[in-house]
Amino acid sequence: MSSDPLAFEWLSKEDLVSGTKLIDVDFPDLISKKCNMIENTSQLRSMLGPLELPEKANGTYLRSQHYCAIGCDLRDLVKLEELLACELNGSQSLILCTAEVSVTYMNFEAADALIRWAAAHYDEIQFCLLEQYLPAGAEHPFARKMIQHFKNLQTPLRSVHKYPQLIDQEQRFRQSGWPSAIARSLWDIWTDPEIVTLQQKLKLNAVEPFDEWEEFVLFASHYFVLIATKTSDQNRPLLIDSQIQQTGSTLEHQHHTRRSDSTLRSETIPTNRRRRFGALSALSKDVLAHHGGLGPQTRLDDSDFYGFPGSQIPPIESNPEARMCHTISATSPGTSLLVGGRASPARALNDCWILGEQARRVHNLPIALYRHCATHVAFTEAGQHQSGVLVFGGKTGENLTSKHWFLWRQALGWTQLDSSRCNMKPRFGASLASTEVGQGFLIGGMDVYGDILSEVWEWSILDFEEGLGILAVQVNIIPEFPLPVGRHSNSPSSTYSITARMGACLISSSLGLLLVGGVSARPMVRELDIIRLTKLSRDGDGKLTLKCTPLHIQTDSSRLLLVGHSVLSLHSSVAIIGGGAVCFSFGTYWNEAMTILSTPTERQVSLVLLTNKPSQLALPNNYGEEHFSKEKAVPDTPSTVKEVRISSGKEFKRIVDHGFPVIIRRSRLGTCTTTWTLETLQAKIGDDREVVVHETTDPHLDFQNKNFRYVKKPLKVFVDEIARGSRQYLRSLASDKPSEKPADFWSDFSQLSSDFELPAEFDMVKKNMHSSVFRISGPVAMWLHYDVMANVLCQIHGSKTIQLYPPSDIMLFSIPPGDSSSSINCFDPAPSDTPSLASAHAYEALLEPGDVLFIPALWLHTALPKDMISISINAFFRDLDAGYAPGRDLYGNRDVQAYEKGRRDIEKIIKSFAKLPSAMAKFYLERLAGELKDGAGKYSRNEG
Repeated sequence: MSSDPLAFEWLSKEDLVSGTKLIDVDFPDLISKKCNMIENTSQLRSMLGPLELPEKANGTYLRSQHYCAIGCDLRDLVKLEELLACELNGSQSLILCTAEVSVTYMNFEAADALIRWAAAHYDEIQFCLLEQYLPAGAEHPFARKMIQHFKNLQTPLRSVHKYPQLIDQEQRFRQSGWPSAIARSLWDIWTDPEIVTLQQKLKLNAVEPFDEWEEFVLFASHYFVLIATKTSDQNRPLLIDSQIQQTGSTLEHQHHTRRSDSTLRSETIPTNRRRRFGALSALSKDVLAHHGGLGPQTRLDDSDFYGFPGSQIPPIESNPEARMCHTISATSPGTSLLVGGRASPARALNDCWILGEQARRVHNLPIALYRHCATHVAFTEAGQHQSGVLVFGGKTGENLTSKHWFLWRQALGWTQLDSSRCNMKPRFGASLASTEVGQGFLIGGMDVYGDILSEVWEWSILDFEEGLGILAVQVNIIPEFPLPVGRHSNSPSSTYSITARMGACLISSSLGLLLVGGVSARPMVRELDIIRLTKLSRDGDGKLTLKCTPLHIQTDSSRLLLVGHSVLSLHSSVAIIGGGAVCFSFGTYWNEAMTILSTPTERQVSLVLLTNKPSQLALPNNYGEEHFSKEKAVPDTPSTVKEVRISSGKEFKRIVDHGFPVIIRRSRLGTCTTTWTLETLQAKIGDDREVVVHETTDPHLDFQNKNFRYVKKPLKVFVDEIARGSRQYLRSLASDKPSEKPADFWSDFSQLSSDFELPAEFDMVKKNMHSSVFRISGPVAMWLHYDVMANVLCQIHGSKTIQLYPPSDIMLFSIPPGDSSSSINCFDPAPSDTPSLASAHAYEALLEPGDVLFIPALWLHTALPKDMISISINAFFRDLDAGYAPGRDLYGNRDVQAYEKGRRDIEKIIKSFAKLPSAMAKFYLERLAGELKDGAGKYSRNEG
């Protein structure tokens, strides 16, 4: 890519570049942009020393002692060989070729030809390849998200389909003239202490609290590094896994007779709810509550309720603080204990709550914990039957990992159990379940070094002389039959891939003891998502052996991403609700359905999402007021824009009257949210349709300083350029008389008009609409500005971050009189801008397809695509009965009539003091300014 900084990272280290030349090869247009960037950036140019600028038509764009930039299509091997011959002596050079997610965009025939050519033309050469692969197949949710992301950018991944597994990639190179080719996933490299030492991992933990382990595992398991050399395997590089010998053989799925008791039926019930790392509880025999967790925007303090049709939601009056990574365990029918969790990764919580018809706070944990595991447990003490909640492990607010066992009893609160007889590592993200009185199992988890553990432990609560204690003995695991971990995997079939999980759910149910989901040290094929554990035997020392049986799930639905999910046993079934993960930069995958597992002969359990109480649908009366409380300092980080769900125009009218931005999630905007991509828009609108775009080389558009130019170009050219990362932005204009009429999406883009609609709840917008604007943005931030008319911003494709500031912050942003935009880049402010931003009351919204953001009039806002491409439509509407400036207002940002008249009056007032002495004029003008300020105070929010 033209912006790849790898060469300059090397150039910054003199010991690496001594006697070395770095040759950058890319498409001519991209290398040209890179060279322009280098020439115009003093920091980059100074790293190169004296520059030579050859004739670009020859293909070499820039040359210095240690760096050379070549523009060449890598498919033109004759031209490539000719250009490289001018820069290096192949017979006397040691050559390292690096390709970082680049040749995968080429069709595989051309990419393979390049790999063969490199091996054939140079003797002392190594090839280092970083690319994606499909360890668990193309249907894995992360893989689907990844493949679709690059397809949407019109840069589809081609190699992954031809060479989906590591051994496929190795054979690709070996068959192309490379005697040695070794590939390992980034996760394998991370877990190899010879490459990343334990001390280095601990140092990373010390940088800042980190709690996105599942996302890291998924990413690192879908990317690999391959080292290919022309030398024999005797001098293998450090990259080689000493525990995995490459034999070139493949592991194919073995066909076995599937027993009927290893088959479960799955019913998928759409919910359109997005919640992960929450916790499930049974409020009654008919109603489940999925509490807390992380929503699309922020941590949640509410619940989604599920039950049989007609079930009533209990009137819960108070909710614990918003949190995620907590546990909820049953204590008695209809009541449960909520334990700990976290706000930010640096803020673990120790509060505990009894949940039922009321939420009631009870005894605090001895230490704050999140990512612990918990289970209801019955046990015996002094001959008396008792029950409580057992908790093990987890992370603390100090970013430490706990090794303690705690027992909660309603009358006594928390007791730390004697764990001197437990020889197990501290861990978090483990799975815990009770299966008999005082006994159960603990599986997996992650240790302090970020390694996923595979052990299975049988634990028992025992009544020792000194008090209650815990005994844990490691269990033997035998798979029912050998299991491959993936087609053409390099890893040997083993139980390690079956039980080495973190973030899984272990549940004792009528279907058996089930281990559900989680992420694994070896990516799991779908057959391993859910396994059943059953007892086989005990040896003479009482050590237990368990059998692992992968369960076949009868379903027509896509594979779930079983991360951050919640599981609960109900009646003769098991419910799986919620979950999902951020899939690197490709967007977030959500499980927006409830899955009910049962035996094939069992009658299906028909649960539905129950309607929330009206108080949970409406906007809180004090929303926003706490942000401006005089007793509170300005927050260090932006506050999160409130999410609401509305079902009527009256509710939207209330939002407008309240005057604060809100996000209406999962709005029904038509087919556009699922069908629009750059490709489909081109096909519908036409390649030759001309559009006027803002084009810049800066990461931030600045309307004040005009760091962009307006360019008219065919839609196809615009789409192709932003797909390659060009910083451009389309704000549609009226197709007929654009200098006289505001934009009207439905008439300006009639080919798309049937794809997009505003739901009935936005009837106020439709009736009072000023304009509707179609927007397509590449990777560039919009300038900070305000609009005089309110608007709703509908996100169609991609995701983007919006930062907003209330009208009361207007003086902090150096907006000239009569203008409506600022030059400050709120996403990456210059040092001189920091003081004003530190005093601002920032709000932030992350929009995903189907989300609608209400932006009140005069609220300053700026936008930055989170993905490479963002497509949206916003509708401006009049929410004042009178007062808008008369005449033409194409963009909805012309200031109101009273302000325009006031500015003219001020100009006259200033002139009226011209004949007075300067000091006297200044004296009275400052008095008038004070009177104006006092007058403004009468309109403050607090005074109505």
